[in-house]
Amino acid sequence: MAPPRVILSLLVAGLSHAAALVRADPVVSVRNGSYEGLYLPAFDQDVFLGMPYAQDTGGANRFRIPQSLDKAWDGARAAKAYGPGCPDYHIPAEVLHGMSEDCLSINVVRPAGLSKNSTARLPVMLWIHGGGYQYGGSAQPEYNLTYLVQKSVDIGLPVIGASINYRKGAWGNMYSIEIQGSGNTNLALRDMRKALAWVQENIGNFGGNASSVTIWGQSAGSFAVGQLLMSYGGRTDGLFHRSIQESGSATTAWCNGTDWYQPLYNKIVDQVNCSSVPDTLECLRTIDYEVLYPFMNSSATPGPGYYPTVDGDVLPNYPSELLRAGRFAHIPHMYGTVSDEGTDNAPLGINTDEDLRTFLLQGVGFDFPAATVDHIMELYPDDPAQGVPVDTGAERFADQGWQYKRVAAIVGDIFYHAPRQFDAQQYAPRAPTYTYRFNTRPWDYADANANATAGGGGGELAPAYKGVEHFSEVAFVFANPTMLGPWPAYRALSDQVSPAWIRFAHTGDPNGPGLPAWPRYGDAEAGLNLVLQTGPQGGSYVEEDTYRLAGREYLTKWARRRHV
Repeated sequence: MAPPRVILSLLVAGLSHAAALVRADPVVSVRNGSYEGLYLPAFDQDVFLGMPYAQDTGGANRFRIPQSLDKAWDGARAAKAYGPGCPDYHIPAEVLHGMSEDCLSINVVRPAGLSKNSTARLPVMLWIHGGGYQYGGSAQPEYNLTYLVQKSVDIGLPVIGASINYRKGAWGNMYSIEIQGSGNTNLALRDMRKALAWVQENIGNFGGNASSVTIWGQSAGSFAVGQLLMSYGGRTDGLFHRSIQESGSATTAWCNGTDWYQPLYNKIVDQVNCSSVPDTLECLRTIDYEVLYPFMNSSATPGPGYYPTVDGDVLPNYPSELLRAGRFAHIPHMYGTVSDEGTDNAPLGINTDEDLRTFLLQGVGFDFPAATVDHIMELYPDDPAQGVPVDTGAERFADQGWQYKRVAAIVGDIFYHAPRQFDAQQYAPRAPTYTYRFNTRPWDYADANANATAGGGGGELAPAYKGVEHFSEVAFVFANPTMLGPWPAYRALSDQVSPAWIRFAHTGDPNGPGLPAWPRYGDAEAGLNLVLQTGPQGGSYVEEDTYRLAGREYLTKWARRRHV
């Protein structure tokens, strides 16, 4: 783990300290004791990093619901470095902060000087990271909350930012008869609810308003927000009060059952020599982490990987059925997608109709009948002008496959655009709902960093064939200037997007002075989206939710075949 002052330098890299104030590091009391955080003079913020919200999940607590902290301490514990990430196979993402089963931690970023005695309690924005439910962590630099909190202060609507780690992959989503019978299902979602319970117990001491918590995530973090909305059939238990979903639905990910998971569970049991004991689940808890880790690798699992399941408890039914029945939290929602979602997941080398037909029959997890595949291909013709990336005309990006744009449109609609439309149609009659389509191609800051290291002149737009790809909006929301790109138009767009998110966290409505008018989704029969894009692109505008409408509606009709 990096020393605390290394973490501090990472948080404030590139910012001037000339106007730094002299202030002691903050100390806050929580239910179990006190934490000493870090004061960031360049932001005039206090940060508290890596605070446990539950016990170590190793050993006897492995494959168990998160256990409450059961110890108190005297004095102030250091909360000055991110905690280790929960185990996953994507090891490079955890090099800096480590990886461990003792990983259930929360980070809090606030304007400096708040306390439990502050007259105005601030709304809380709690970030749930993505990574396909298989990898990722709250310490990723893209999720640095300092710039968002700074933006909230700048516009006069200060918030407290929080982010969490949760169990992923097989560690957080394993399922089997044994696990179902033990009541230890859907651990990832239970971790998130445990973190939210910690917020309810403790955030007031940080100056936060426990009655104004927005859950917010992207990709798998957005799946999770959707699933939290319908947990226990729509019970919030006062844990959260608004939701923001960026690119992902509870109906995006599979809800496979024991027919899928039991062979995976049995294989792991066999690999660690637990198959000859009466209680295989209890045996798995006795296996050393280093021995078990290689066999839990999600990347070695055929198919989609490990996701939440319909367990009759946390998720009492398939998400699509819960949505249709209105069994979800009726709170204000903000939900959107980026224009070219499918480019990140589209298979390469789809050159012919037969290639596409084979993929749709075998590769998307729907078990589509042949006639259904034929109709999908009719709804999505081999016309590059109708494909994804959008607005790229006759360009095929043939290096990725002659029908790359065609399959990208289908994949994006299956997993993102169709679920977003379906969810919004269920949310809108029951609660204020605002939807968007983000339409600005991102700056490739990863290449920029590499080029700078090599002595180059900086970054460039993300590859044209990716278009406005999955994750494009994140830098604009977090308002991190090191990741936005060098263009004033991009900073100006971030100055629309980030304040809208902050205003929504305050009031449940993203509208405000100087921002584009954002109607509710249900203000028109077809549904209304705000298209978010830069001024040189024509600026943000409102559209009816009718793009690729026939295809999205047909795919929604067949979504139940994918166990959602």
